[in-house]
Amino acid sequence: MLNLLTFFKKLHISLVSSKLYKSLFIAILFIVICSLIFYFCEKNHNEKISSLNDAFWWGFVTSTTVGYGDIYPVTPTGRSIAILLMLIGIGIFGFITASFASIFVEEKLKKGMGLVDVIFKKHIVIIGWNFRSKSIIEELINENKNIKIALIDNKLEQNPYPNNENISYIKGDPTNEKTLSRANIQQAKIGIILADKDINEEDMIDGRSVLIALAIDRINPDIYLVAEVINNSNIIHFKRANVNDILISSEIESKILVRSVLYKGVSKAIKELITNSYGNEFYQSKLPSKYVGLSYKQLAIELMEKNITLVGIYRDSNTYLNPSKNILMDPMDEIIYISENEFKFKNE
Repeated sequence: MLNLLTFFKKLHISLVSSKLYKSLFIAILFIVICSLIFYFCEKNHNEKISSLNDAFWWGFVTSTTVGYGDIYPVTPTGRSIAILLMLIGIGIFGFITASFASIFVEEKLKKGMGLVDVIFKKHIVIIGWNFRSKSIIEELINENKNIKIALIDNKLEQNPYPNNENISYIKGDPTNEKTLSRANIQQAKIGIILADKDINEEDMIDGRSVLIALAIDRINPDIYLVAEVINNSNIIHFKRANVNDILISSEIESKILVRSVLYKGVSKAIKELITNSYGNEFYQSKLPSKYVGLSYKQLAIELMEKNITLVGIYRDSNTYLNPSKNILMDPMDEIIYISENEFKFKNE
């Protein structure tokens, strides 16, 4: 309902700016005047004209060139008015139709160019466009086709996903709060800040990302914020900007490479676990109430029966992989597991 109201509000603004209201008023006034003249010329000569209502009906039908034929002029003056009304009506309604069409085309073009504000809620905002953001978006879509994503970038000319209504593009500087607000960051659920590697200096790259994080935190302190960091020594600045999760891409890549060299099967296992295009993946889920009080070992055995491999728990904002087998499950715990598909747990 809110989206519909927003649409009509934008349509109203477009109609005012294009002066269509004025054109509609002039068109209706012209039809009314012609209908009145037609009435007074035809009323005593045309048996089909018995009231002003008949004349107005004829005027609107003739001006739109529909021409039902139920009412037609019989006097020379009436026929002259009919010809005038048809000729001018074609132009007037053609102009109005073209104007309406241009409004919708213009809106679509503006949206594709990143000039239309985002109306999503509980969405994901991705800042920066490159091969990494493309991969992230595709993984998110594979995970959930209905996921809402807002992409912010100041270099893209067009939305890279023009046919996906769930992905909006905002063109602008992400360090500017107005640009972030246009992406509706204040109602976003997750924010992902990607390092701009087009900048030559590493500290400048991280400095820009920190500025973005500070701007986001100012607008929406409740958002879950993830940032890509280039220089390990800058992590402290990201923490001060209340970034929830910090990823150092170069370290991750090098560590995966080392694991692959030392253990030949590890690289394939890692590739399978970090992509949802095939095989098993990592998932995280709130602990069902029926498992509260079980030991980690008991829970692992229970889940194995469902072809789920328990790998750890998320507790008090900390992740514990392979904890003690005797640790007891808490109601606030979330479980981290490996499965072919996300499992829909049911409380019993």
